Parts: sequence; C-alpha cells; structure tokens
Amino acid sequence: MQSKSKVLSVLLVGIMLFSMIIDVGISTNAAYVSATANEPVINWYQVSYTCPWVGSIEYIFSISTHTAEFSALQKGQIDFATITHQSDFETGQKDSNLWVNTSVQESFGLLAFAFGNPLTANVNFRYAISNLLNYQVITDKINDDGLLGIGTPYYLFPGIPFYKPFISENASLWYQKYESYNLSMAVYHLEQIPNVTHVNGQWYYQGKPLKLTFTYPSGDTPAEKLATYLQDQAASINLTIVPVQTTFAQLIEAATTPPYNAFNITTFGWVNLGPFAESWMQGIYTSPSNTGGFSNSTIDTLLDKASLAPSLTQAEVYVREADFYLQQQLPYIITSWSNAVDGIYLPGWADYIYLNVTSEYAYSIINVHPRGSFLNGTFIYSSVSSSAPRHINPYASASVYAFNVLGDIYPGLVSYEYANQTALLPLLAKSWNLQLIPKETLPNGDLIVNGSVLTVNLVHNATWDNGVPVTAYDVNFTIWWLDIPGMMGTNTFDGLHVNYTALYNNGEISTDYFGSQPYIVWTQVTSPYQIKIYMNASSYADEFDALDGYYVYPAFVFNTTNPATVYTEKIADLQSGGPYYFAGAFNNYQEYLVKANLHYARIDPLIFLQNVTPGKTYTFTDNVTAYVWDNSTLSNMPVQISNATVYVYLKYLGDGMPYENVTVNGKPFMVIAKNDGNGIYTANINTSSLKPGVYEIVAKAVWNAGGASRELFNFGSIAVGAVPTTTTTSTTTTPSSLPVVDIGIAVVAIVIIAAAVVLLRRR
Repeated sequence: MQSKSKVLSVLLVGIMLFSMIIDVGISTNAAYVSATANEPVINWYQVSYTCPWVGSIEYIFSISTHTAEFSALQKGQIDFATITHQSDFETGQKDSNLWVNTSVQESFGLLAFAFGNPLTANVNFRYAISNLLNYQVITDKINDDGLLGIGTPYYLFPGIPFYKPFISENASLWYQKYESYNLSMAVYHLEQIPNVTHVNGQWYYQGKPLKLTFTYPSGDTPAEKLATYLQDQAASINLTIVPVQTTFAQLIEAATTPPYNAFNITTFGWVNLGPFAESWMQGIYTSPSNTGGFSNSTIDTLLDKASLAPSLTQAEVYVREADFYLQQQLPYIITSWSNAVDGIYLPGWADYIYLNVTSEYAYSIINVHPRGSFLNGTFIYSSVSSSAPRHINPYASASVYAFNVLGDIYPGLVSYEYANQTALLPLLAKSWNLQLIPKETLPNGDLIVNGSVLTVNLVHNATWDNGVPVTAYDVNFTIWWLDIPGMMGTNTFDGLHVNYTALYNNGEISTDYFGSQPYIVWTQVTSPYQIKIYMNASSYADEFDALDGYYVYPAFVFNTTNPATVYTEKIADLQSGGPYYFAGAFNNYQEYLVKANLHYARIDPLIFLQNVTPGKTYTFTDNVTAYVWDNSTLSNMPVQISNATVYVYLKYLGDGMPYENVTVNGKPFMVIAKNDGNGIYTANINTSSLKPGVYEIVAKAVWNAGGASRELFNFGSIAVGAVPTTTTTSTTTTPSSLPVVDIGIAVVAIVIIAAAVVLLRRR
C-alpha cells in the first residue's frame, strides 16, 4: 500500500507536464434530444445526459413542516417539495401551477434498534414490536391509503421487478408464524427476554418499570404518525413507548455511532438502492454501523458470496438464503416500501423529467432550466428543516440531503440510464473494459484466483475548477482514501500516514463507503488518464459498482490532511469538478448554493449555439475564470486568469461527420486567442474554409500557477449556413459484461438530466 502511494506521487508530478502536450482530445460523447426546450415536463425516455443547464440551485432547509413547504410551493416561493399528505397531493393535482406525481421508489422505511442495549438487542424484543404492527393500518393511515408507500414487513419488495428473483418464500412463512400482527404473541415474546418481568399487567426490566423511547425526525409527518401508532399499539399491552422528536442529523448520529446504546428504537429509510439486490444488501447488512450495531456472521458470509458470485443465478441463490435469515434475525423491522411523491412549480421553468421508477425522487430537477434560456435562474429545492445535514463533507456525510449538494459538485466515472439502470453512461470515464484473470500474483503479493482487472480510460478535458486536471490519480486516491475495499491497516498519501483501523474503531470513517467493495485488492495508475482496478471477483455487479459506486474526489485537496480532521469539518474544502461548483452556505447553514460550472466536460455546447454566415468571421469570447477555495467564506471564489494561453479548436457536430477535430488542409483547425486582459480572451474563427454545418468550439486555457501547469476548458458552438437536421452518433467502445449506452450527438439541443451516481443514502 505504501509503495503504491509513492509511485503515484511521482505520476502526479508528470500529470501537469503531460497535460500541456496532449491533443485536446475531447471525449464528451454528449447526448442531445430533439425537442422544443420549453416543455414543462417530459418523460424519462426523452433524457439527454449533459449538464448543467440552470444557473444555480439553492438547497434550503428553512421550512419546518411539509405542510408549510407545500404552501410555499403553491406560492412559488420554492420550486420543489416532497409531499407527505394526501390532501396536499389532491390539491396539487388541481393547481395548474403545480405538477404532482408519484413514482415507485427503490427505497424502504424501517425501525432500527440499539444493539448495544441487551434489551433491544434481544430478537424476542424485535419480534414483540413486529407483533404490534398491522401493516394494513400502516398502508392506510400512515402512508395515506398507499400514496406514500405500501406497508410490508419484507426485506425485498416484489413490486420492484429487479428484486423478484431474490425473494425467499420461506421469509414470508417465517413472518406469518412468528412476527405477524398478534398482540398475544407480542406479550409472549416480551416475556421471553431475560430480566423482563410481567407483573399484574405491568412491565419491568431489571426490576424497574420498563419505559422505552422511539426517536423520529421532527417535521416528518409519516414518521410522527408511525410514532403515535407504535405508542398506541404498545399501550394496548401496557407497554410504555414514548415518542421523542429530534433532528435527522442527531438521529443518524445516534444510530450509527458505537456503542449503539444512545437510543432504544428509531426510524429512517434507505434510498438509491439500485437494481442489484446482492450489492446493496451486502453494503447495508454487513456493516454494524448501518444497523445499530447488528452483526451476524451467517448473513455476512451469504451476502459476501452473493456480491462475489460469478453469475446472476448464483447470486440469487445466496440472496434468497440471506433474505430468510434477515427475516428471522430482524436487524431492522421493515415498515414500508416507499413511493416518491413530489411536487414541482411550473411557471417559468422547462424540462422537468418525470421518472416512472426512481431511486429517490419522482422528478429529475437538477437540470431544469428557465423557459427559453439556459444557464440562468436560481432553482429553489426545499427539504424540511429536520432534514438539514450535519455537514457537507465527502468523507463524513451520509444522508441523501447532503449528497444532493455533493452530487452536484463532484463527478463520477459513469452514471446509469434511467430507462435501464444496469446500462452505464460514460462521464469521467470515456471507455473501460473487463479482462478475466484465472490466476495471478499481484505486485503487492495478493493472489487473484478467478478474478478480473477493470481498465478505465478517462477523458482528457475534465478539470477541478481551479484548473488542476482530473486524473487517474484522483480515482486511485478516492478508492483508498475512503478505503472502499475495507482493508483496514495503514496507507500513505504523499507523506500523510493514515491508520484506517484506528479511524474505523473511533467511528471516524465514512461507513457508506468503507468496505463497500471488498473484492478490490489492488489498483495501478498506468498513465495520468488510465487506471487498472484489480478485483478478486468478476461478476457484473462488481464491475458496475467499481465504476459507479463512488464520486471522485480531488487528491490535491485531501491528501495532506488526516481524515479524522476532515471528518469533523462542518463544510470541507469543496473544490469542485462536477456540473456545479459550491458557492456558499447561508442562513446559519439552512441554505446551500451551487452555481453552474461552465468548465464541466459534459456540458452541452449547443446551448451556446450561434448562427454564422458562411465565409464570415465569428469572434469567440473566452472568459477564463478559475475558482479557489476560501476558508474564510467556505466557498469557491472566482479568480480571473490573465496569464493564460488559450487554444481554440473546432469539433464536428452532426452532418454525418465523426466527432473529432476539424482539419483544414490536413491539419487540425486551431486558433490562439488574443489576451484582452482581466481573464477575457477572443479568438477570430474564419469560416471560409468550413463547409456548412454545426461545430463545437473547444477553448483550452493553459497557464502556470505556483510552478505548476493549470488548464480549463470552455465550450461553444456555431452553425455555419443551413443547419442540418440529421443525427449522428459518436460511439464509445466499451467491452464489458454490462450494457453500455452509446451517448449520441444530434444537432438540436434540448433537455438534459444529471443521473446521480448510485450510492446508498439514509433518509
């Protein structure tokens, strides 16, 4: 591990020099869909995977209840809200300014228990609580007649087609026999717990009256209903359960922090589960910090085997067995499988995307834009105040609300297609391939048997917003900084010595990432834009997760600070590289602002389209603005770069031409822009040698900062003469066991969506 880091330190030095001499080599393969760009809501199959399109997104946590949030939505004070009341849903359907809808959600709600407490750790206690729950009441009363979800006790929901083959019939039989709604059985199971006595109808534990607490997030109406229902059901057998409101952040901290005895019963949910049950179940149920301290070696072994299974059929066998043991052991009591129920404000906005099946929300909103314009406006996305994240920190944050922000500012290697979640889309990765390894001893001494190596090639035009290139070094750093393989021990990053065993034992590590991909045994950066990931496995799910299971974080930011220090930061150094950059926290951390990153490699150049008469000269203006993290304001501050050299290239778009550099007289078309001062550069593009068609403009600015090379890209497009209406496709060849969506290029720009990297998140 240490020797690997030393080698990569040398590679990092070479990155800056290498980036100066490479061909511009843009590998965006961006997708465009022909449409009007002004439809208020479109469907998931009309998606185009480029971004950003809106000027800024403001995430607010200042509204205390969902009722007040819906009222703000009606008034146009916010643009997105989650709906938790059937009456609000029905009102929204009648309001022409709103669009409300539901989607089947890969998400479940649960009761979690403190396994550091001998009482709540006893399986008979959890059986007793399960015996109190009538799931028809949960569907009707708590989930508003099924609007918010279906009350069900099962760990896998047959209503999601991906999960049906993994479901154990024995799990249902076990539930019906021991855990189903039956107040007499609840009494029986409580009486089986050591030190619990039942005298004259009263309950005692260790000789004292038994009184339990149920913590739930304030402002969450369904959770409050669940708390009241559980309190009433417990009272029917003279058991005292007291509901206690708390913030979501405090609730999650108690549920995930050893020794897991700071609560009795609590509730939250998991979202972003994705299509691979063997993967997300292994990620959740083999980690004690995810389950209030629960640990079971049989379940761990089965789910580990499932995640490493070479075939889907074999994975199904292991998961079905694990499904039965989970129902038997009840690390959680599943309360509901959820629907996404959301409302959006229509006036002034275009191209919300409705999702029929979703990992989290009923609409994709991150790439909505003002009607008739792009990269303008501020979209206000609201979550109730109890959902406010403890921090915005890539190393420590665990909630979906924090990652709504983090997912905007950090890039992923790939994303997935909404119509088929097992199909991958290139983002930072422009191509990849998987090669099977029957048997091989790696340089670190590990032996791979029936494993594989995943070779990932990165685009050459991705940068962090201060001009540092995004490279394979960042990918490698991310994997080991988060310790995604869960190898414990120590590691060294450019002189920073990290003891991961101590971090884990002290609860100072991201448990969402740690150990989530234990089959990764080694990585090798073979060039600044290629990394090989060696895996002691070869299943399709392993390949998927190795590509899609994490965002990529900047090594130069975090490789000199002890992770334990980063873990404590309210807002980390958020040097951005995704479609948006972090612009600040406001109103006592109740508002977080991100703004469009115009340097993002997957931006749609056609949103800048300008018509040019053939033979005329078009002047392209390049504003070279880098962003540097400012600890005093906790935001990225703009810096105009006045000492750059700007190279301007053209790419073919459409008209049957491949997506590659334009050549004139056998040489790449290139203009060096004039430096007009204050970070403004202009390039005169003579179109006399260009045939009619649409061209992408790629401006690569290169400069020196503190002895190191920096670069930023800006983009534009011109239509020379008549604009063709045909569509051409630029294909990314990606030999793989996974389906890959070839992201094509058409000449009419329209709607986009930023598909989130698949990461399990608590809600």
